[in-house]
Amino acid sequence: MKLFIQGLILGLLIVLPGMSGGTVLLIFGIYESLVKDLVKLKIKPYIPLILGLSLGIYLGSYTFALFFKNYRDFTALFLLGCLLASIKAVLKDTPKLNKNLFIFFITGIVIGVTTAGEPLGQVIPGEGTSWWLLVVGGALSTAAMIIPGVPGSSILIMLGIYDNLLFYIKELNIINLLLYGIGSLIGVVLLLKILERLFERYKPQLSYFFAGLIIGSTRILLPSSLNLIGFSLFLIGFLSVWFWSNKEEKQP
Repeated sequence: MKLFIQGLILGLLIVLPGMSGGTVLLIFGIYESLVKDLVKLKIKPYIPLILGLSLGIYLGSYTFALFFKNYRDFTALFLLGCLLASIKAVLKDTPKLNKNLFIFFITGIVIGVTTAGEPLGQVIPGEGTSWWLLVVGGALSTAAMIIPGVPGSSILIMLGIYDNLLFYIKELNIINLLLYGIGSLIGVVLLLKILERLFERYKPQLSYFFAGLIIGSTRILLPSSLNLIGFSLFLIGFLSVWFWSNKEEKQP
């Protein structure tokens, strides 16, 4: 039951851009054992965790899909706050910005601005998503999500498929979810260890590059209008992820 509840909490949190699944696993105290077992495809002990995770993702995605449909700007502002606050966790324990790191930072911003898709929530959910994009998104977001401090859902926003995936989960679109699941499996089996090693070796460069990507991709969450309620939701999202980053810093 404990693993199920932990999975439920994890699923609800990772739907939010800026929330790192790896950080949640660290707080639960199961990060190292889980990663080692996943790489070896030792899944049976974590079935309760997976069931709770699936339920949490479904509930969170269903809720955000409804909000995107009915309150696009308010939802986008909340997620924008979450996304920007995640930069704190991404840049945790990195050196101060210098000329070398600035190049990676600016490169990330440029790539984020130029490759970000249509504004989230302003297109018809579920339409126009290529199968290969779902596989790539599943692989990259899942592998990144497990690394502490890296928000996997932010990658889905950068790829422009975050709201589409919410729609697929809400409607239980099995085919598209299966494609994403195949990508997720590839991410765990093939990319997780590679990304971990890259972050260990080039953490400052990759962290500033990823922070730039986040800033550049925020253009797809910009609202069409801004009022006091929208600004309040932005602050709530920002402070929620900022507080979560503080919890990560308290981990031994």
